[in-house]
Amino acid sequence: MEWLQQLLKAETLALLIPIVAIIGAFAVAALKSHHKHQERIEKIKQGYDPDSL
Repeated sequence: MEWLQQLLKAETLALLIPIVAIIGAFAVAALKSHHKHQERIEKIKQGYDPDSL
């Protein structure tokens, strides 16, 4: 349990919160891009031209 006490100290949290926020923002952007790509692939499979929409 000592690792949890060390993690919850103000000094540690001051470093971890921005790092987690940045990694989270990149993860959300990557997932959004992947979803958009998947939708484009599905449109192509269905015979639509996604560039003409």
